[in-house]
Amino acid sequence: MSDRIVITGIGIVTAAGVGVESCWEMFLSGESAIGRYDIFDPNGMASQMAGQVSTWPETPSNVGPFKVEGRPMSFGVAAAQEAMKRAGIDESLDVAPDRRVVVAAGGFDDQMNVILASLMDRATPSGETSFVEREADELIPHLLAPGVLDVMERYSQVEVMQALAHLFGATQAMAVSTACAGGPTAIGDAVTLLRGGEADVALAVGVDTLITREMMGGFCNLTAMSTRNDDPKTASRPFDGERDGFVMGEGAGALVLELESVAKARGATVLAELAGVGYSSDAYGLTAPDPAGEGMALSMRRAVKDGGMKLSDITYVNAHGTSTPANDVAETKAIRLAFGEHADALVVSASKGAIGHLIHGAGAVGAVVAVQTILDGKAHPTANLVNPGPGCDLDYVVGEPRNLDVDGVLVNAFGFGGQNTTLAIRRYPANGR
Repeated sequence: MSDRIVITGIGIVTAAGVGVESCWEMFLSGESAIGRYDIFDPNGMASQMAGQVSTWPETPSNVGPFKVEGRPMSFGVAAAQEAMKRAGIDESLDVAPDRRVVVAAGGFDDQMNVILASLMDRATPSGETSFVEREADELIPHLLAPGVLDVMERYSQVEVMQALAHLFGATQAMAVSTACAGGPTAIGDAVTLLRGGEADVALAVGVDTLITREMMGGFCNLTAMSTRNDDPKTASRPFDGERDGFVMGEGAGALVLELESVAKARGATVLAELAGVGYSSDAYGLTAPDPAGEGMALSMRRAVKDGGMKLSDITYVNAHGTSTPANDVAETKAIRLAFGEHADALVVSASKGAIGHLIHGAGAVGAVVAVQTILDGKAHPTANLVNPGPGCDLDYVVGEPRNLDVDGVLVNAFGFGGQNTTLAIRRYPANGR
């Protein structure tokens, strides 16, 4: 379709702060917000640090019939509220509810499993037989205890999605779950609905809060996480030669997207254009990326092509940059594979050095960073990147922000199992340079 898809609102909650202004300030500083977490006692964990949100966002106690409490709901609603305020979307918006859509990405159904696990711990104390070998009627009273099911529902993906739909005034809503590619997948699905004539305005949110005993323990068992517990602030170091694994983060990123014609008609300020979306699958392994980077490169090329752009139109890449030995080399290879000679002209940085890995929220935060990079004319440094490691040979932003005349930006998000999504975001023509 000829109508552009434009971004009119952005919102963010991370360990770096609540709101775009405070987070962007920390990103530009090159500092890290990572520290020892206290959501639960980390003693005994191989990795005892995280990008934990320490400033609780202000949210209403309820959104319609939905209680706003707990980490996933609070962070998702707060990011959405900021994006909607920036976009000027309130009760006066003259867009019918069936022309609005919400797409939410998250893995917070995992929280239900965490609650169930804790219930099972009570039902089957240490030293007793495994719960799967016990009679069901011994467990049911624990599962049906007063308030337990209510708590489980408030942590579910559907509950958060429906609360966001109520907040946005939408009668269309969907949830996606593609691990670390989730946020951009939600954004891409929103773009598809807008392009397909199913909606005029969209709210896309990526949120995750996996700093839990079970999730942290699982990732530690995979030996995927940094164990630099004596110096948490330097633990997440994308592309650095001394990186030893990723650091868990939490939070949310949100975008308001709409048809250009709708934005113009209501006098909205356009921040940037969401030009293209690219998807691919490595079909390589359960957790490790394809070391050749072919799937990652394919998603980047597809995003550029989908946006009607040339590879040379891209100035900056907000990298997935997890700080793991495997990802950072594979992503570097992928960028070179996708861009050829133009790879040497690209400026690259990764936000996870400052806030850790937000899983489903990571790429949504990357999209917010991409918009700020365009608006501010600056690329933020990669926190803790001192000396790029072997195989990491691009022009990474180190130490200080880089002044940048940005036309096009790619946002990479690559999930476990080789789920790859890339967004192409470009300067909106009316904004000039």
